[in-house]
Amino acid sequence: MSDVLATIIIPNYNGARFLSPLLQSLRAQTDRRFDVLVVDDGSSDKGVEIVRTDFPEVTLHINERNLGFAGTCNVGIRQSARPFVALLNNDTTVAPDWFAHGMAAFDHTQVGSVASLVLLAEPPHVIDSAGDVYSVVGGALKRGHGKPREFAAQLPNTCLSACGASAFYRRATLDEVGLLDEAFTSYYEDVDLGFRLAWAGYTCRFAPQSVCYHHLSASYSPRGWNYHFNSARNAEIVWQANMPLESRRRHAQARRAFLTLQGMNKMRQGVWRAYAAGRKAGKAATAHIEEKRTHIERIARVSDDEIESRLIKDWFALHVRKAPSALDPRGPAA
Repeated sequence: MSDVLATIIIPNYNGARFLSPLLQSLRAQTDRRFDVLVVDDGSSDKGVEIVRTDFPEVTLHINERNLGFAGTCNVGIRQSARPFVALLNNDTTVAPDWFAHGMAAFDHTQVGSVASLVLLAEPPHVIDSAGDVYSVVGGALKRGHGKPREFAAQLPNTCLSACGASAFYRRATLDEVGLLDEAFTSYYEDVDLGFRLAWAGYTCRFAPQSVCYHHLSASYSPRGWNYHFNSARNAEIVWQANMPLESRRRHAQARRAFLTLQGMNKMRQGVWRAYAAGRKAGKAATAHIEEKRTHIERIARVSDDEIESRLIKDWFALHVRKAPSALDPRGPAA
């Protein structure tokens, strides 16, 4: 199709039980100006066979080795030559006008990404994410998580970043700022990309009518060592690499308080060792952090004050009073 606008990229790892409903929901889209690419990350179930047999219109790529979520998404992005790409978790389905509303939100050239309204798949379909927000102390949160879906109507139409479960990107902006950080493997990679897009002057638009249903933590989100280690490590790298230096200095005392509360929460959960190891690994990633900061200096088109204006200042209300689960580095797992 000459009028194809986007490639929908589905990173898949042992998601056979979800693939058919997801791909059927894409077949049912009111706007079909897209192609679909499933990137399989070394699955051991029958997902590849399902795609080949039941969905011949879908392009299938099989990684030679397991790359993790970020690397698998990047394989798909690099293979696409369309003006836009959309990332969809394999444990999702989408409403019939998900694509149409997601694309309609690119109403200005400065819109670099679009966040869908991601609802939990099981009724009553409460909000999983209405885009990602980030506080001045370095905590990311899935906006609106656990709220009724009607809550989305009162939210601002921009956010820091799109939740990776359902995210649209303008392809040219990714060429400019870079793809997902493959060193992260999984967790916080979408927030990190959102920061780079913000530094380059782009906006993330929230499209509440672009509805995605998410089974949550069914494929790439184990609640074990990797989740707590990667989340803590990547959260530290995001803070060190993306936050303006003066902002980090200004909010250093508040960040220490936040991390103390977060650490106490990890002790209560019995996962302190993984969390502490992740924090230590993030602090030790000095070369990677410096590389990322140098890259930001090259692409930055906005001021430090503009970046801080996109962050949530009342961190205590965000992370403690309103959403104690956000004392996890990312809140509920993506």
